[in-house]
Amino acid sequence: MRRALIAIVFLGLIVFFPVSADLTVFLPSYGGLSSTQVHDCTNGPGGEVVMATSDGLSVYDGANWTTYHAPKEYMPESLLSDTILAVEYGPEGALWIGTTLGLQRFDGQNFQTLADQHRLKNPAVIALQRWDDVMWVETRNSGVHRVEGENWTWYKPFKPGSPASYALEDMGLDPMGGQLYCLSHDGLWAVGTNASAGFRPVTLHGMPLRGYDGVRTDPFGGVYLFNSSAVVHLGPAGRLTLVLRSSDLKSDGCALRDLGPAPDGTLWCATDRGIVWWADGGVADVIDRADGIWSPAIKKVFVDCGGRCWYSTSTAVGYVVPENSTLVPIAFERPTRGR
Repeated sequence: MRRALIAIVFLGLIVFFPVSADLTVFLPSYGGLSSTQVHDCTNGPGGEVVMATSDGLSVYDGANWTTYHAPKEYMPESLLSDTILAVEYGPEGALWIGTTLGLQRFDGQNFQTLADQHRLKNPAVIALQRWDDVMWVETRNSGVHRVEGENWTWYKPFKPGSPASYALEDMGLDPMGGQLYCLSHDGLWAVGTNASAGFRPVTLHGMPLRGYDGVRTDPFGGVYLFNSSAVVHLGPAGRLTLVLRSSDLKSDGCALRDLGPAPDGTLWCATDRGIVWWADGGVADVIDRADGIWSPAIKKVFVDCGGRCWYSTSTAVGYVVPENSTLVPIAFERPTRGR
């Protein structure tokens, strides 16, 4: 692969604005960060931040951006599509990339296409999750795949032991509880360490647990589920606890768009009124247009391994460095509720 044809390394020309000591903003420009439409993020092995965008694969190394694009004409060992939906580092150390046209692996030099339709039943991969030596691959309307080495297992929708949905939306891992969750608006399904037992529906009072838009790992065990109006915590024992309502976030009519759990137990909330940092059962800070984020409508948040909260809007991407990252973990004291 001629890397120069598909990778543009940006050296100092990117438009970025260190708005304050706590906020840094990047605007898309030729050769650097190419899009503000971010679908997924992950941490790189050297502390990089890797972003799956609608216009290529963007990597930030702490100083510069590198963006990889698909060539206009297909080339072996090149990126299949500029529309990237999911990224995750695999057990072998390479970056797995879910695009609209297939699943690939990137070793830092070459892109390798991993599966044809004989293995991958839908080329559009919307979520990736590593669990020890296994990669889980989620498609929206063709179920989930489990990949261990060269062995592929397909969990076909509505088959026994598979999620009963043709509209999967998200996937999240609870490593402490030994559960992987697949989410759709139809419900939530979990699979344990015994993958041969398959997925089981998660229920509340005998009814399917449904109505949530996303699932995120809680570093202290369990997962968070969220929709536009609330965040709940699903514990390893299956206990569902209300964490916050959108009305708790200081602004009336505030809607949640995304959630970023931090290693210290705090939560970063993407809302249509800015970024809200939730800690100790209340709002610790609000970052909005007055602080320099360009647009108050936050689409995505992601907390990197250094504790920075990355965010995306329609016009910019940036990160916030919290002033205090040593707050105690969240305490769940409110009564258990479902939606």
